[in-house]
Amino acid sequence: MRDHNLARTVTIVLGVLFGVLFLSALAFGLLGGRSSPAPTEADVIGTWQGDRGARLEVTPDGRARLSDASGWKCARGEKLEKFTGDGRWTLGHLPDEDPGIRVEFSPEGMPAVQDCNDWFLLHGTGREGAAGDEVWATFLSRDGSAAERFRRAPTG
Repeated sequence: MRDHNLARTVTIVLGVLFGVLFLSALAFGLLGGRSSPAPTEADVIGTWQGDRGARLEVTPDGRARLSDASGWKCARGEKLEKFTGDGRWTLGHLPDEDPGIRVEFSPEGMPAVQDCNDWFLLHGTGREGAAGDEVWATFLSRDGSAAERFRRAPTG
């Protein structure tokens, strides 16, 4: 009888401990959610250079130009080719992704009514001395290959 009570007590204590740890992890954002603070316009305006040659220009007036992006889902035809297009951007955030901007492009050589849109997600905090302070970005929708990593070019 004593072993039964001991086992029951241990089970209750472990259950309570697990519950406290789980709630703490939720409270401190350790189980997902937003990993970076919401960006401001100053965080995204500028020229972003991709590690595969793409370039994204984000301007203060809400315009964006993406050029030479490979693996873009809105490329002409069935074969994914290099994409170039002009568009607009707005600050935004998906609940299960890092913050970023929503971009809508009109691809060159396609009807104006055919718009392509995607999320340009920022990763890292940009705060000096903080772990993960390096800011880089990726587009959410890709062709299934590894995402092209973008870094903002220094402004002068």
